[in-house]
Amino acid sequence: MKARSILLTIATLFLLYCLLCFPQALLQKSIQSVDLWFHNVLPSLFPFLTATGILIRLGVAHKIGHFFQPIMKPLFGISGICAFPLILGMISGYPSGAKITVTLCQKNALSQKDAQRILSFCNNAGPLFVVGTVGTAFLNHPAMGYYILFCIFSGALLTGILFRFFYTNQKNDIIPKYHYTISPTTETTGKILADSVSDAMETVTQIGGFIILFGVIIESLHQTGIITYIAKLLSVILPLSIYDIEGILGGILEMTNGAALLSQSSSSIQIQLTCITAILSFGGLSILAQTLGILSPISVSSAKYIFSKCVNSILSAFICYFCYALFENKLIKAVFANSFASKTASYYYIFVFGILFLSLALLLLSINYFYQK
Repeated sequence: MKARSILLTIATLFLLYCLLCFPQALLQKSIQSVDLWFHNVLPSLFPFLTATGILIRLGVAHKIGHFFQPIMKPLFGISGICAFPLILGMISGYPSGAKITVTLCQKNALSQKDAQRILSFCNNAGPLFVVGTVGTAFLNHPAMGYYILFCIFSGALLTGILFRFFYTNQKNDIIPKYHYTISPTTETTGKILADSVSDAMETVTQIGGFIILFGVIIESLHQTGIITYIAKLLSVILPLSIYDIEGILGGILEMTNGAALLSQSSSSIQIQLTCITAILSFGGLSILAQTLGILSPISVSSAKYIFSKCVNSILSAFICYFCYALFENKLIKAVFANSFASKTASYYYIFVFGILFLSLALLLLSINYFYQK
């Protein structure tokens, strides 16, 4: 029996043991996870995923990706078609970047090497989840959600630039001469809406299942004292409270539950945001399991992908921690969630500033590249 099968068997038996020993606590946690998904995740993600699906089927998102193609080669050392999973992955969130990468690879639009490279930074938490669920629902400050989103995207792009130097071009790595063409859709409006709603509901339901499962696993580790024991050991060497470490450990398993725990921490806002940014950039084992399942049809290294997410998490956390002083006054004075509809525009500049800065940098690098050629 493979080591993976042994570990999975042990984990399953442990979960069954906890379900028998702590039925009331795990049932309550399961109910809380369902409530968390139904009242926070579902309302924020479902409309956005539906709208994104419609745009993809209409070809609008692909045209946006086509506009950014010229900057991919000089900046990240990958083919221009990689702009599609990068842009759509940022718009849609987990695990859209991985899904689109697999689709392009199966259509021979990407080499295996380019697929491995783009996967290192195209699969990230989506804007509506970060701003709507984490920023508004958990932290009660939409501006904090925009700041976290800025740090996540900056860390992802920095990871892409960094990993360019870890992958060297090989002679046998031939990129197929394939051009992704955008043809007008022949589907009816009803078909587009029905397929978009169906896909969005399937994705959100799957996310809900993982939230419940890993929520129960987290509670099992709490009931048996395993998380608390590990947190106490780590608190000796880490400058964090036991509660924060427990939240991080929970976020490593499932990011939504971990973010919810960290949002209730008594630590400073800077520490809270840094920890939440780190676990959202990593995604948690829940998202990791979904992504690896999606990547199974193509030959990419799971170990390299996991390593890239760890690097992404560290870089995003560093950006969040050290850039906090630049936005501290605005974040502390941010309005509460009940005034989100009327005051969001005043905080939107945090996100817009970051995007404009990054876009300007990408444009200058692209111009410099073509000038040199």
